[in-house]
Amino acid sequence: MKKIGRNDPCPCGSAKKFKHCCQQENLVRTENARSDAAFIPRALQQAIEHHQSGRLPQAQAIYQQILRVDPHHPDALHLLGLIYHQQGNSASAYELIQKAIKARPSEAMYYFNLGNLNQDLGQLDEAIACFQQALLRQPGFVDAHHGLGTAFKAKGLFDEAIASYRQVLLLKPDHAVVRDNLIFTMYYMRTCTPEDIFREHRLYAETIEAPLKPYWQPHRNSRDPERRLKVGYVSGDFRNHAVSYFIEPILANHDNSRVEIYAYYNNTVHDQYTERIAGRMDHWLVCASLSDDQLAERIRADGIDILVDLSGHSELNRLPVFARKPAPVQVIWIGYLDSSGLSAMDYRITDAWMDPPGLTERYHSETLVRLPSCMAFQPEPNSPEVNALPALTSGELVFASLNRLAKINHSVVKLWSRILSALPQARLMLGDATDGAMKKRLLDMFNQNGIGLERLILHPRLSITAYQALHHQIDIALDPFPYPGTTTTVHSLWMGVPVITMAGNNASSRSGVSMMSRVGLPEFICHSEDDYLQCALRLAQDLPGMNRVRQSLRERMSGPNWDPANITHHLEASYREMWRKWCAE
Repeated sequence: MKKIGRNDPCPCGSAKKFKHCCQQENLVRTENARSDAAFIPRALQQAIEHHQSGRLPQAQAIYQQILRVDPHHPDALHLLGLIYHQQGNSASAYELIQKAIKARPSEAMYYFNLGNLNQDLGQLDEAIACFQQALLRQPGFVDAHHGLGTAFKAKGLFDEAIASYRQVLLLKPDHAVVRDNLIFTMYYMRTCTPEDIFREHRLYAETIEAPLKPYWQPHRNSRDPERRLKVGYVSGDFRNHAVSYFIEPILANHDNSRVEIYAYYNNTVHDQYTERIAGRMDHWLVCASLSDDQLAERIRADGIDILVDLSGHSELNRLPVFARKPAPVQVIWIGYLDSSGLSAMDYRITDAWMDPPGLTERYHSETLVRLPSCMAFQPEPNSPEVNALPALTSGELVFASLNRLAKINHSVVKLWSRILSALPQARLMLGDATDGAMKKRLLDMFNQNGIGLERLILHPRLSITAYQALHHQIDIALDPFPYPGTTTTVHSLWMGVPVITMAGNNASSRSGVSMMSRVGLPEFICHSEDDYLQCALRLAQDLPGMNRVRQSLRERMSGPNWDPANITHHLEASYREMWRKWCAE
């Protein structure tokens, strides 16, 4: 091994000299490193410090140096594998972590991280097996139970996912992310009632919010009811994400003389959507690295009057910040069609189609504020034109659902199979068919209902351009239930494809009702499975009528129910009314 001088270039690849980079107290030794028993523990500690601080090249160089001394060192193999995973080199990561397991098969953490890698690669069966191996070695491993639940959920095994999440909560009742995941999983399950889901929302508040309430501080905001308001939007989804389609047109239409807009972005991903959204804001803060206390203090320091959550219990939320009540008025909207469960959340913005008066108030900790229409939508620029109804010339009828496959449960498959059985000329297109295990589960369910593979058209997850173009092959879209589409529905409508949807009894199961009502097509809204079946059969018998609907949809989406300026005007009026009420308290 060649000796590295203090003034030589550092082997980690940085521009610094070795003495200023990876060498500290001569940790990385030369030919005599093998004989120095203290070398590996000290080098490993130094590498881990680099790794935890995000200095991946420096950590990588030291892990590699350790492996030149001891090629079978399990921790160095495992941690170098994690760095390769972070860098997107999945093949090398997989190989190294497997070597670490071979060198030390008793280590639960190695199996856990191999499970995470498998899950990121969409290899759900392998991920589940790894998490189970981790738990065999360490039964109280909270993160492994969580990982197992997430893999079960992704595979559509919701009962198993719920059981895993509940095991975490037995071990750590205040695990906010697991409570989020448990609640979110319940929306996929027909056996979970709105009462069941709201009970979990309240349990979230009892475990996460209640311990914080004694520390709530009074708000010093000026109680001038007509002054310019400071409105803060909190989200991890100011990026290529469904939320961007709905929030960006609102931001573009805010009246800057009446509201000053702050963004608190809980993510480090920065793409073209992030760039555009950041440009719409008066103030922009990437807050992913801030603790809940730090972010709450920053919001207070900014003097936010109305703080708006755009995530709810979905991924990358900051509900524990809202539970600290950093702003006098707090609102939930867009990214989550249900209650937060928090008493600190004052209002939820909705419309009368998702939340008809008298139907859902009892499932909310917030006061419902119904706008005439509560979601604007910004289509992709350069979207393809709407084509003629394909069935007019194709000789077949193509139904489709491009929602996540996890939304398609046994009841949905049974109903869709009844439609296909009644219409021999029809086929069903399904999107998001990327994971092999999930596809097999789905095909097995259809086969059990007498529908063979030849009646199905499966597409993997596609780019937005290919996804939009796919609608040129679709005649009618079918909404799953009880968890219907939202973004998929508006994309479908924009491309001229109407959606048959089922009306549920809470807001999260009524987004399709809102969308189809807003385009003036209530005949596509069904209230029972038989109603849904008859709707599909009726539409299949009137292809010219379906084509007229198809050609009218973009015009229907240009009316006041979809106009961003109109929706933003009503939104700002609601913000002002909320503020006046607080000022009068």
